[in-house]
Amino acid sequence: MPHILTVTMNPTLDIHSTVPRLLPSSKMRCGHPRYDPGGGGINVARAATRLGVTATAVFTSGGYTGQRVESLLAADPLEACPVPVAEPTRESLVIVDEHSGECYRFVLPGPHLEADEELRCLKVIYENASAASMLVVSGSLPPGCSPGFFGAVSRIAAHHGCLLVVDTNGAALPWVTGAFLVKPSVRELRDLTGAPLPDRAAQVAAARDLIRHHISEVVVVSLGAQGALVVTADEDHDVAGVPVPAGVGTGVGSGDSMVAAIAVALTRGWPIVDAVRYGTAAGAAAMLTPGTEPCRAQDVDRLYGQTSPVSSA
Repeated sequence: MPHILTVTMNPTLDIHSTVPRLLPSSKMRCGHPRYDPGGGGINVARAATRLGVTATAVFTSGGYTGQRVESLLAADPLEACPVPVAEPTRESLVIVDEHSGECYRFVLPGPHLEADEELRCLKVIYENASAASMLVVSGSLPPGCSPGFFGAVSRIAAHHGCLLVVDTNGAALPWVTGAFLVKPSVRELRDLTGAPLPDRAAQVAAARDLIRHHISEVVVVSLGAQGALVVTADEDHDVAGVPVPAGVGTGVGSGDSMVAAIAVALTRGWPIVDAVRYGTAAGAAAMLTPGTEPCRAQDVDRLYGQTSPVSSA
């Protein structure tokens, strides 16, 4: 039975609220807050279980905020494996300006990890990887995490025969090695290459550089509402975005729902381009849920039925 193991080295307690209008130097009365467990891998695990695949979430946990994340996750049908760390888990504040409809996100840096804490995380990942067919590392790395972390995770995935999927910020991408798939945004590719990447050809070339450097076999370039660009060593395909009406969501975690759906589809043996189509549907479906609540399976299936056929260059 397919099983997904996710890793979140820098989880967050997501706090969502509203203000009538965002103003400088003013006391702004917020609406009723909503609290969600957050961070890339946690979001991926929550979405994967909604899509019918069992998941285990390994994540660091420290202080009151870490305990709150753990208690919130108790409501989800996944196996939570918190790894205790000394410093508190970070918080993320998401505020919607009711006047403009704009969403503002304030994200704290997270705890500083000591070397022994990172080693404990790797030990827990190793212990849980034997039961997994897919290992997903998603989200930013906290301060103190070593450049060798992704290499160690790659060796764990190879040892247990897991496909490795990585979705991390652009600054950490050069550390990744031996992944099956990475999912940078165009902005992250720009930051990584230092080039403007003004068109599709430049984006494909930048993605193939990652493949040539053995970072991954497949690069899925996220294009937001426009969909995604799927690049392998010898093929490239456009996957159109899925339009959705304005909903109750802010889009927080939509990229993680996309990764979850791609991972779920791959564990079921789908071709990569169909898996990314499913992923774009899941990312759009996450726009219809409040806070950091994952996509709903019925929304994903409905939107996937509306996706356009994949085109290639």
